Amino acid sequence: MSKRIIDSERLAEVVALCRDAVQAQRERETRHGYGLDDYTEGRIVGAANLARKILRAATGDELMTPSGNHRRRSLVG
Repeated sequence: MSKRIIDSERLAEVVALCRDAVQAQRERETRHGYGLDDYTEGRIVGAANLARKILRAATGDELMTPSGNHRRRSLVG
């Protein structure tokens, strides 16, 4: 299987879409909260989780928690 190389313009589009998904989760947390619509909330959280993974693979960005804090690398100390 050969690797596909995407141009920088296409990569910028992917990164923008991923950041939009992460921002949608942050807005949901701060403006609406959770607890009313499990289906929609699950989709928002799942999309943001996938978006963070894609951002990490594509750009090397650190994984961020929904609140914007860096996620700890280990559970110890």
